[in-house]
Amino acid sequence: MGRSSRRQADDNRARIVEVASGLFRAHGIEAIGIADVMKAAAMTQGGFYRHFPSKEALAAEACAFAFTKAAESWRRVARDAIRDGGNVAVAITDYYLALKAPEMTCPMVALAPGAGRDPDDALYRAYSEGVRSLVETFTELASENGRAAEEDRLKMLFAAMVGSNMLARSGAGGDSSNSLKQSVMAVAKRGDESSVH
Repeated sequence: MGRSSRRQADDNRARIVEVASGLFRAHGIEAIGIADVMKAAAMTQGGFYRHFPSKEALAAEACAFAFTKAAESWRRVARDAIRDGGNVAVAITDYYLALKAPEMTCPMVALAPGAGRDPDDALYRAYSEGVRSLVETFTELASENGRAAEEDRLKMLFAAMVGSNMLARSGAGGDSSNSLKQSVMAVAKRGDESSVH
C-alpha cells in the first residue's frame, strides 16, 4: 500500500472512530449498529471490516477516543483558567456541568451501561482506564495553579460532578438535578475555604 493510500486508510479509520464515539455517547453502544456508524461517516458498510474486526473493537477504540478528548478539553479549560487567574477546579466543574450536545455527553456517564464488568473485555478496559485517567487529570489540573489541593476533596468533587451529570442525563431528577448541579458548583467555588486551590 502506498503512502497516500495508507494515510487515507488511517484518516478513514480515525473518522470512523470519531463518528462512532459521538453516536455511542448520544444513543448508547447497543442502540447503534455498524451501518449507522458507516452511514454517518459517509462510508460504505462493507468498508468497516477493513478497519475493525468487530463492533466491539470499534466500541473500545471509540471509548478510549472519548476519554482522550475529554482530558484534552479539561486541559484546555485549565490553561484558560490559569491564564485568566481563575480557579481550575471551578473552571473544569463549570465546563463539565454545562449543557452539551448529546454526542459530547461525558463518556463516564454515556458509556457506562455498555462497558460491562468483564476485565478481559477491551471495552471494559478502555472504560476503566479512561475513568482512572480523568480522575488523575482532574486532580492534577486542579492542583496545578500553584495552590495546595486536598486530593480527597478533589476526588469527592469529581464524583459529585459525575453523579449530578448522570442524574441530569437520566431525566429523573428534574428540578432537583439543577439543584444538585448548583450545589456542586457552590462546593467547587468554596475551595478557598477548604484548600482546594
